[in-house]
Amino acid sequence: MKHISIDPRFVNKTGNDLIPSKIHTILQNYEYWKRFEGKKVALFTWEGKPYQKGSKQKVFCVKRIMSVQKVVFTNKGPEILNVWKKPNKGKISSLLLCVNDGFENYGEFHEWFCKYKSSKMAILHFTGFMY
Repeated sequence: MKHISIDPRFVNKTGNDLIPSKIHTILQNYEYWKRFEGKKVALFTWEGKPYQKGSKQKVFCVKRIMSVQKVVFTNKGPEILNVWKKPNKGKISSLLLCVNDGFENYGEFHEWFCKYKSSKMAILHFTGFMY
């Protein structure tokens, strides 16, 4: 089973699931993630510093990837993050994407994803919702 690292701020208070607002996660490399569509993945956080000796992965839940959707982020300035879905290239509201990915505000979302300029990303949907 494939493991996916999740930032601890997206884990619910009981530590056994995602926060309710996080209905998907966004990762790089659509082509890679597409092959996991319909499969279960283990979501984990790190105990200690990620990827360091002695730091362990703590699986907190297992989810099925219901669908994988391709998007492209384009950063046209310090405050604008445009998101285009594929294949019809319709624009997705970055604010809606922000909320559905569990971020509390657009600033946090932008800071997290602005480094992926013109990057093909994959939205891993854990529900039947799609853009």
